[in-house]
Amino acid sequence: MYLPRVRFSGALFIAAFALSACGGSGSSKTATASNGPKLVVARVKDSVSLDPALASDGMSLNVTQEVMKGLVDFKLGTFEIEPQIARSWQMSPDGRTWTFLLRSGLTFSDGTPIDAAAVKFNFDRWRLISSPYHADFSYPYYASMFGGFPGLVADVEAPKADTVVFTLTRPFAPFLHDLAMPSFAIGSPKAIRDDLRGFAQHPVGYGPYVLSEWVKDDHVTLAASSNYPVHAAYTTVTLREIGDQPAAVAAMQDGSADILSDPAPGDALALGKQPAFTVYFQPANNNSYLAMNLDRPPFEKLGVRQAIAYAVDVRGIVKSFYPKGALVADNWTPAGMLGENPAVKAYPFDPAKGKALLAAAGYPKGFATQLLYPTVPRPYLTQPQRVAETIRAELGAIGIAVALEPLEWAAFLKKVHNGEHAMCLVGWSGDNGDPDNFMYTLLDRDAAHRPNAQNYTFWRDEKFHDLMIAGQVTSDNVKRAEIYREANAMIGAMVPAIPIVHVTVPIVVRSSIAGFVPTPDTHIAFEYLHPKS
Repeated sequence: MYLPRVRFSGALFIAAFALSACGGSGSSKTATASNGPKLVVARVKDSVSLDPALASDGMSLNVTQEVMKGLVDFKLGTFEIEPQIARSWQMSPDGRTWTFLLRSGLTFSDGTPIDAAAVKFNFDRWRLISSPYHADFSYPYYASMFGGFPGLVADVEAPKADTVVFTLTRPFAPFLHDLAMPSFAIGSPKAIRDDLRGFAQHPVGYGPYVLSEWVKDDHVTLAASSNYPVHAAYTTVTLREIGDQPAAVAAMQDGSADILSDPAPGDALALGKQPAFTVYFQPANNNSYLAMNLDRPPFEKLGVRQAIAYAVDVRGIVKSFYPKGALVADNWTPAGMLGENPAVKAYPFDPAKGKALLAAAGYPKGFATQLLYPTVPRPYLTQPQRVAETIRAELGAIGIAVALEPLEWAAFLKKVHNGEHAMCLVGWSGDNGDPDNFMYTLLDRDAAHRPNAQNYTFWRDEKFHDLMIAGQVTSDNVKRAEIYREANAMIGAMVPAIPIVHVTVPIVVRSSIAGFVPTPDTHIAFEYLHPKS
């Protein structure tokens, strides 16, 4: 059965409401003239990589979505699947073979054709260690979503120029939603072959914009593409790194910035009271959490992890450091997502019980440990230092001496991906609306391989893994809901990490700009923005 559009019914997202130079893309042939309206976005940090296959952070992927598209995409503002490079697709009765028919006449921004061979080249580059273009890159999303290399994707064939056939090792319910993620966007094979390592600085793909310039730790400039069906009104978009919040607010006030992403809650509230600005809230499709590394003693002991869960006042942290409307994370997955378990609640704040559990686990006098956290605010962690300091104080009250280690964003990611932490304060913005994206990606054994681990707890529970595989091979959402409810209960009981909050994400947009649509993955679709007439 051909499926031109699929609605993901597992997640419930209510419509959001308003309140040193790296060089350019050089080989681009399709950028429009940059003499039209210009847009400036202020953000807290620069991208880490602009090759979506290598990126694992929103700062990078939110940019690459504008430059590179994949076989399928999410309908704006939702997690509904719609065609992109592919025009239609078909799944075999056994769920192991997927056939995609490609749209005709598409080209990458360097003028080379987008055909089945190009799609196969990209997937083979990611999944096959033997590919000369795989190199020594980590491909964190491919490894964590598809279970390593080659992982779930057994073969990719291109029998015709417009036909791509995927053979999977087993049925995989989230496959389409995974393919719609920005990490699996299709890049120009010519550009990758010509400059394999440089592709992350000057990506070439098919999208509403092309990369014009990237000056690391300063700005990214995008130019509107002429060969994308949606012609952007803003012919130039510049994303500026303004790490200092007051300076970012000042840029909005003096007109040098048009959009402020990741504002502090107080700044969003203040700007929202002014007619010149509109504050939009993107859905609470995220999870901020405290991860404990089970490869580092004494976190392999369940009693120690439970002691920490009782010692950390999750409700107090949410009340003190998050805006009104933020939800205490009872479940690992966001409220309303498939598999939500109402019987699972956040641990109550009970330091006495925490201290008793710690003693029973063999640590009556506590122990010393370390907590890594990023210095850059994130949508799910707008005040990282204050939250980290609170956790240190609360754990200190039961005898755990915590040394704080704040790190710049890229350095933080490198350390936690490689397991160089005892505990880390981190979070996740969901990519595709499926619970697999929160559970398998962040807590399964398959995602615990250094140096590209997404499972920062290094918990490798076999029963949990069996649940994850069952959720992937089952297509019936009623049965999948049962599986993920059990998984949420297991996470709560085994506590490899402590979920803290699910929070709506504010973004400030100048009121003279129309067309902004809040998205559950925090992506800004610049091509739909336009000046109000």
